Amino acid sequence: MINISEENKKFLLDLSKEMNRQDNRCGQYPLFQVRTKKRIYGEQGWRDETERKEDGSVEFEMMCEKCQKLYENNETLPDFCDNCDSDCFAYYSLEYVPVEDCGLFFTAEAAQKHIDENSYHYCEPIVYGVGAWRNGEMQKVMQIISSLTTEDGKPRDCYK
Repeated sequence: MINISEENKKFLLDLSKEMNRQDNRCGQYPLFQVRTKKRIYGEQGWRDETERKEDGSVEFEMMCEKCQKLYENNETLPDFCDNCDSDCFAYYSLEYVPVEDCGLFFTAEAAQKHIDENSYHYCEPIVYGVGAWRNGEMQKVMQIISSLTTEDGKPRDCYK
C-alpha cells in the first residue's frame, strides 16, 4: 500500500487531468520546455540566416588597412573582405535554445506559468514541445499519471 497525503493526491489528480486534456502537439509522450532566443556565433554563411555582429567588437588588428580606415572613420564596413583575416568579422544566428536551469514540465500550462513569472530572465521565451522518446522510465511515470483520471484506468493514447 502506498501512503500519500491528500494534498499530494490532489496534485497528482490535477496533473493527470491536465496531461490528458492538453494538446500533445502531435507527439508521443509530450513534455514541455522553456526556450529562449540566443545568439550563436559563427562564420559568414554558416547558416541560412546570419547577421553581422553589431556590438562593435570587430577585431581591429585582424582587418586590412582599408577596413581599418573605414572603421576609424565610423564608415560602414563591408560584409566580407578577402584581405582581412576571416575571424575579424563575427556573424551570428538567432536560435531558440532550451533554458537549462528550469528543466522539463509535464504540462504546457506549467511551462507557460514559468514564463509568465520569469520572462524577465529570457529573450522572447516560448513553450516548446519535446518527447520522452526512448526514455522508458519517464514514459512509465507519464503512463501512471495519465491513467489516474481516465475512465478505463488506461493512459491516454499519446502515453501508450
